[in-house]
Amino acid sequence: MRISTFFLLGLVVLLGGCGIWDESPGVPHQIVISSFDLSTTSDQGTDSHGIEEVWVYTPTDVLGVFPLPASIPVNYDGDEESLGLTISAGIKANGIAATRRPYNFYETMEVDIPYVPGSTDTLVYNTQYIDDAQIILAENFESANRFQANSISLAEVVRTTDPQWVFEGSASGFIELTDSLNQVFSSTQEQLYALPSNGPIYLEFNYKCTNSFSVGMEVYGNFDPVRQPIIVMNPSPDEWKKMYLDLGPFVMSYPGAFGYELTMDAILDYESDNGFIAVDNFKIVHY
Repeated sequence: MRISTFFLLGLVVLLGGCGIWDESPGVPHQIVISSFDLSTTSDQGTDSHGIEEVWVYTPTDVLGVFPLPASIPVNYDGDEESLGLTISAGIKANGIAATRRPYNFYETMEVDIPYVPGSTDTLVYNTQYIDDAQIILAENFESANRFQANSISLAEVVRTTDPQWVFEGSASGFIELTDSLNQVFSSTQEQLYALPSNGPIYLEFNYKCTNSFSVGMEVYGNFDPVRQPIIVMNPSPDEWKKMYLDLGPFVMSYPGAFGYELTMDAILDYESDNGFIAVDNFKIVHY
Protein backbone atom coordinates (compact mmCIF):
# COMPACT_ATOMS: atom_id res chain seq x y z
CA MET A 1 0.00 0.00 0.00
CA ARG A 2 1.37 3.42 -0.94
CA ILE A 3 1.23 6.19 1.64
CA SER A 4 1.30 9.74 0.44
CA THR A 5 4.43 11.74 1.28
CA PHE A 6 2.18 14.65 2.20
CA PHE A 7 0.31 12.38 4.65
CA LEU A 8 3.59 11.42 6.38
CA LEU A 9 4.66 15.02 6.62
CA GLY A 10 1.29 15.97 8.05
CA LEU A 11 1.55 13.19 10.62
CA VAL A 12 4.99 14.39 11.70
CA VAL A 13 3.73 17.94 12.13
CA LEU A 14 0.66 16.75 14.05
CA LEU A 15 2.65 14.54 16.38
CA GLY A 16 5.22 17.26 16.87
CA GLY A 17 2.47 19.68 17.76
CA CYS A 18 1.16 17.23 20.33
CA GLY A 19 4.56 17.32 22.06
CA ILE A 20 5.80 13.77 21.46
CA TRP A 21 9.07 15.10 19.98
CA ASP A 22 8.93 18.48 21.66
CA GLU A 23 12.32 19.32 23.20
CA SER A 24 11.36 22.81 24.40
CA PRO A 25 11.88 23.40 28.12
CA GLY A 26 9.03 23.47 30.60
CA VAL A 27 7.81 26.44 32.60
CA PRO A 28 10.79 28.04 34.42
CA HIS A 29 11.13 29.33 37.94
CA GLN A 30 11.73 33.06 37.47
CA ILE A 31 14.22 34.94 39.65
CA VAL A 32 14.10 38.73 39.41
CA ILE A 33 17.06 40.75 40.75
CA SER A 34 15.50 44.18 41.07
CA SER A 35 18.61 46.12 42.15
CA PHE A 36 22.16 45.96 43.49
CA ASP A 37 23.24 47.65 46.74
CA LEU A 38 26.76 47.85 48.18
CA SER A 39 27.43 48.50 51.87
CA THR A 40 30.84 49.69 53.07
CA THR A 41 32.56 50.62 56.31
CA SER A 42 34.44 53.86 56.86
CA ASP A 43 37.72 51.99 56.26
CA GLN A 44 36.45 50.88 52.83
CA GLY A 45 35.43 54.27 51.50
CA THR A 46 32.54 55.09 49.20
CA ASP A 47 29.67 52.68 48.57
CA SER A 48 29.29 53.93 44.98
CA HIS A 49 29.47 51.22 42.34
CA GLY A 50 29.06 50.64 38.63
CA ILE A 51 27.31 47.27 38.69
CA GLU A 52 24.92 47.00 35.74
CA GLU A 53 24.78 43.20 35.29
CA VAL A 54 25.06 39.93 37.18
CA TRP A 55 26.70 36.59 36.42
CA VAL A 56 24.56 33.62 37.39
CA TYR A 57 25.82 30.12 38.13
CA THR A 58 24.03 26.85 38.82
CA PRO A 59 25.84 24.17 40.87
CA THR A 60 27.26 22.74 37.63
CA ASP A 61 27.26 25.46 34.98
CA VAL A 62 27.17 29.15 34.04
CA LEU A 63 23.54 30.07 33.49
CA GLY A 64 24.34 33.41 31.86
CA VAL A 65 25.03 37.12 32.25
CA PHE A 66 21.95 39.28 32.82
CA PRO A 67 21.60 43.10 32.78
CA LEU A 68 20.02 44.73 35.83
CA PRO A 69 17.20 44.68 36.65
CA ALA A 70 17.63 40.99 35.81
CA SER A 71 14.97 38.43 34.98
CA ILE A 72 16.56 34.98 35.26
CA PRO A 73 14.65 31.89 34.05
CA VAL A 74 15.73 28.69 35.80
CA ASN A 75 14.69 25.37 34.31
CA TYR A 76 16.07 22.11 35.70
CA ASP A 77 15.53 18.74 34.06
CA GLY A 78 16.15 16.57 37.12
CA ASP A 79 14.69 16.30 40.59
CA GLU A 80 16.27 19.44 42.03
CA GLU A 81 14.39 20.71 45.06
CA SER A 82 16.21 24.04 45.45
CA LEU A 83 17.59 26.58 43.02
CA GLY A 84 21.15 26.55 44.35
CA LEU A 85 22.17 29.65 42.39
CA THR A 86 25.29 31.75 42.93
CA ILE A 87 25.07 35.33 41.69
CA SER A 88 28.12 37.55 41.16
CA ALA A 89 28.35 41.28 40.42
CA GLY A 90 29.58 41.98 36.89
CA ILE A 91 31.84 44.84 35.78
CA LYS A 92 33.24 46.15 32.53
CA ALA A 93 36.92 46.17 33.41
CA ASN A 94 38.61 49.32 32.08
CA GLY A 95 35.17 50.48 30.91
CA ILE A 96 35.23 48.06 27.95
CA ALA A 97 32.32 45.74 27.14
CA ALA A 98 34.73 43.14 25.72
CA THR A 99 36.31 42.73 29.18
CA ARG A 100 33.12 42.05 31.12
CA ARG A 101 33.84 39.83 34.11
CA PRO A 102 32.68 39.05 37.64
CA TYR A 103 34.07 41.42 40.27
CA ASN A 104 35.35 38.97 42.85
CA PHE A 105 35.99 41.62 45.50
CA TYR A 106 32.22 41.88 46.10
CA GLU A 107 30.56 39.02 47.95
CA THR A 108 28.34 36.75 45.89
CA MET A 109 24.66 36.19 46.64
CA GLU A 110 23.50 32.63 47.24
CA VAL A 111 19.92 31.88 46.18
CA ASP A 112 18.93 28.64 47.88
CA ILE A 113 15.14 28.67 47.84
CA PRO A 114 12.77 25.87 46.75
CA TYR A 115 12.66 25.26 43.02
CA VAL A 116 9.02 25.71 41.95
CA PRO A 117 8.45 25.85 38.17
CA GLY A 118 6.06 28.64 37.28
CA SER A 119 6.76 30.75 40.36
CA THR A 120 8.55 34.12 40.55
CA ASP A 121 10.75 35.47 43.33
CA THR A 122 12.02 39.06 43.43
CA LEU A 123 15.25 39.74 45.30
CA VAL A 124 17.63 42.63 45.99
CA TYR A 125 21.35 41.87 45.69
CA ASN A 126 22.72 43.35 48.91
CA THR A 127 26.45 42.86 49.27
CA GLN A 128 29.75 44.12 50.67
CA TYR A 129 33.47 43.71 50.03
CA ILE A 130 34.80 40.23 50.76
CA ASP A 131 36.75 39.80 54.01
CA ASP A 132 40.02 39.22 52.11
CA ALA A 133 39.82 42.50 50.21
CA GLN A 134 42.65 44.89 51.05
CA ILE A 135 41.54 48.46 50.35
CA ILE A 136 43.83 51.47 50.06
CA LEU A 137 41.91 54.74 50.23
CA ALA A 138 44.17 56.74 47.93
CA GLU A 139 42.16 59.99 47.77
CA ASN A 140 38.58 61.13 48.35
CA PHE A 141 39.38 64.89 48.57
CA GLU A 142 37.31 65.36 51.73
CA SER A 143 40.15 66.83 53.75
CA ALA A 144 43.18 66.92 51.45
CA ASN A 145 44.48 66.56 47.90
CA ARG A 146 47.42 64.24 47.27
CA PHE A 147 47.61 64.97 43.53
CA GLN A 148 50.32 67.55 42.85
CA ALA A 149 51.16 68.94 39.41
CA ASN A 150 54.75 68.74 38.18
CA SER A 151 56.96 71.61 37.01
CA ILE A 152 55.92 71.55 33.34
CA SER A 153 52.20 71.75 34.14
CA LEU A 154 50.27 74.91 33.39
CA ALA A 155 47.06 73.81 35.14
CA GLU A 156 46.66 71.96 38.45
CA VAL A 157 44.45 69.53 40.34
CA VAL A 158 42.50 71.37 43.03
CA ARG A 159 40.03 70.41 45.71
CA THR A 160 36.60 71.85 44.85
CA THR A 161 33.45 72.24 46.92
CA ASP A 162 31.36 73.54 43.99
CA PRO A 163 28.20 71.35 44.03
CA GLN A 164 28.29 71.17 40.22
CA TRP A 165 31.52 69.17 40.42
CA VAL A 166 31.19 67.34 43.76
CA PHE A 167 30.21 63.69 43.46
CA GLU A 168 29.43 63.07 47.14
CA GLY A 169 30.47 64.40 50.51
CA SER A 170 31.83 67.94 50.63
CA ALA A 171 34.55 67.94 47.96
CA SER A 172 35.99 66.34 44.82
CA GLY A 173 39.12 66.77 42.73
CA PHE A 174 38.87 69.25 39.86
CA ILE A 175 40.93 70.31 36.83
CA GLU A 176 40.11 73.33 34.65
CA LEU A 177 41.83 73.60 31.27
CA THR A 178 41.92 76.75 29.11
CA ASP A 179 43.94 78.04 26.14
CA SER A 180 46.59 79.36 28.49
CA LEU A 181 46.32 76.65 31.18
CA ASN A 182 46.17 73.77 28.74
CA GLN A 183 48.05 70.89 30.36
CA VAL A 184 48.55 69.18 33.69
CA PHE A 185 50.72 66.23 34.72
CA SER A 186 50.09 65.23 38.31
CA SER A 187 50.77 62.39 40.72
CA THR A 188 50.13 61.47 44.33
CA GLN A 189 53.00 62.49 46.57
CA GLU A 190 55.11 60.28 48.89
CA GLN A 191 52.53 57.51 49.14
CA LEU A 192 54.57 54.67 47.58
CA TYR A 193 51.67 52.23 47.64
CA ALA A 194 52.95 48.69 48.18
CA LEU A 195 51.11 46.30 45.86
CA PRO A 196 51.36 42.52 45.43
CA SER A 197 53.24 41.29 42.37
CA ASN A 198 50.48 38.84 41.44
CA GLY A 199 46.74 38.46 41.76
CA PRO A 200 43.97 40.88 40.80
CA ILE A 201 44.44 44.58 41.57
CA TYR A 202 41.88 47.24 40.70
CA LEU A 203 41.78 51.01 40.94
CA GLU A 204 38.24 52.25 41.51
CA PHE A 205 37.30 55.89 40.99
CA ASN A 206 34.41 58.15 39.97
CA TYR A 207 34.70 60.75 37.22
CA LYS A 208 32.81 63.32 35.17
CA CYS A 209 34.47 65.36 32.45
CA THR A 210 34.14 67.47 29.32
CA ASN A 211 37.80 66.83 28.38
CA SER A 212 39.69 63.55 28.03
CA PHE A 213 42.29 62.65 30.65
CA SER A 214 44.55 59.75 31.53
CA VAL A 215 45.13 57.79 34.72
CA GLY A 216 48.26 55.76 35.29
CA MET A 217 51.09 54.99 37.70
CA GLU A 218 54.63 55.93 38.62
CA VAL A 219 56.76 52.91 39.51
CA TYR A 220 59.65 52.99 41.96
CA GLY A 221 62.19 50.20 42.44
CA ASN A 222 65.85 49.40 41.88
CA PHE A 223 65.66 51.28 38.58
CA ASP A 224 64.88 54.75 37.33
CA PRO A 225 61.26 55.71 38.11
CA VAL A 226 58.82 54.85 35.33
CA ARG A 227 55.77 57.02 34.64
CA GLN A 228 53.12 55.53 32.39
CA PRO A 229 49.45 56.28 31.59
CA ILE A 230 47.29 53.15 31.67
CA ILE A 231 43.89 54.35 30.48
CA VAL A 232 42.43 57.41 28.74
CA MET A 233 38.98 58.50 29.89
CA ASN A 234 36.72 59.96 27.21
CA PRO A 235 34.42 62.91 27.94
CA SER A 236 31.34 62.16 30.04
CA PRO A 237 29.84 65.60 30.63
CA ASP A 238 26.32 64.66 31.71
CA GLU A 239 26.80 61.97 34.33
CA TRP A 240 29.28 60.62 36.85
CA LYS A 241 30.72 57.24 35.93
CA LYS A 242 32.47 54.54 37.92
CA MET A 243 35.72 53.02 36.66
CA TYR A 244 37.20 49.65 37.60
CA LEU A 245 40.73 49.91 36.20
CA ASP A 246 42.59 46.59 36.07
CA LEU A 247 46.09 47.32 37.41
CA GLY A 248 47.15 43.67 37.58
CA PRO A 249 48.92 43.36 34.19
CA PHE A 250 50.80 46.63 34.71
CA VAL A 251 51.97 45.78 38.24
CA MET A 252 53.00 42.27 37.22
CA SER A 253 55.30 43.74 34.58
CA TYR A 254 57.44 45.37 37.31
CA PRO A 255 58.35 42.52 39.70
CA GLY A 256 61.19 44.53 41.24
CA ALA A 257 59.04 47.52 42.23
CA PHE A 258 58.69 48.51 45.88
CA GLY A 259 56.17 51.33 45.51
CA TYR A 260 53.68 53.07 43.23
CA GLU A 261 52.12 56.50 42.89
CA LEU A 262 48.91 57.29 40.99
CA THR A 263 49.11 59.71 38.07
CA MET A 264 46.46 61.87 36.41
CA ASP A 265 47.28 63.87 33.28
CA ALA A 266 45.30 66.00 30.84
CA ILE A 267 45.88 68.19 27.78
CA LEU A 268 43.17 70.47 26.41
CA ASP A 269 41.34 68.57 23.68
CA TYR A 270 41.91 69.66 20.08
CA GLU A 271 39.72 72.57 18.96
CA SER A 272 38.36 73.08 22.50
CA ASP A 273 38.40 76.43 24.25
CA ASN A 274 38.16 74.92 27.72
CA GLY A 275 37.68 71.64 29.51
CA PHE A 276 36.70 70.40 32.95
CA ILE A 277 37.54 67.20 34.80
CA ALA A 278 36.07 66.13 38.14
CA VAL A 279 37.22 63.01 39.99
CA ASP A 280 36.57 61.36 43.33
CA ASN A 281 37.04 58.28 45.51
CA PHE A 282 40.30 56.78 44.28
CA LYS A 283 40.77 53.44 45.99
CA ILE A 284 43.04 50.46 45.24
CA VAL A 285 41.62 46.99 45.92
CA HIS A 286 43.65 43.77 46.04
CA TYR A 287 44.09 40.55 48.06
